Amino acid sequence: SYFMSTIALALYCGSYFFNNKKKYLILQLTGNVFLSLSYFFMGAYFTMVSVAIGIGRGLICYTYEKNDKKVPWYMIWGLCLINVLSYIIINYIILSGASSPWDVLYMFASCMYAMTFAMRNITLRRYVVLIPHLSAIFYNLLAKAPISSAISYGIEFIITVVAIVKFRIQEKHKSE
Repeated sequence: SYFMSTIALALYCGSYFFNNKKKYLILQLTGNVFLSLSYFFMGAYFTMVSVAIGIGRGLICYTYEKNDKKVPWYMIWGLCLINVLSYIIINYIILSGASSPWDVLYMFASCMYAMTFAMRNITLRRYVVLIPHLSAIFYNLLAKAPISSAISYGIEFIITVVAIVKFRIQEKHKSE
């Protein structure tokens, strides 16, 4: 689990330093595969399915981006609805009760990630993605997931801030 999440973290962090959305999405997609496996090995099935839905989200966004088109918002809302349905099915039908009341927080983060993936402006996306990063950190802390999960989202949060600063400095130097 730790090995898989470490690979995912490295891929996620690397993605924030690309201005090319296609490269960004490929790294994010690959990171989601490893993160989904990590949650599977931890037995966090709802979270695993949410990340797996994120793989589908990434493929959809990549396809639209590759064709230089914007992802329709109905697809993003549809992915959020799939996340909510997976929460109900996994926690109340399959497991006969919520594994963690904090899963709702991760569900919110997953929907926010879906919305940020649809953003074509990668600079704006770097700012907005800080919200689901924080939600994922709190989810992992409150759900008493291994501390390494919260730390990895914390590192991703910090790396995202570093990328924001890096690109702002580059923009400032270009304008001078």
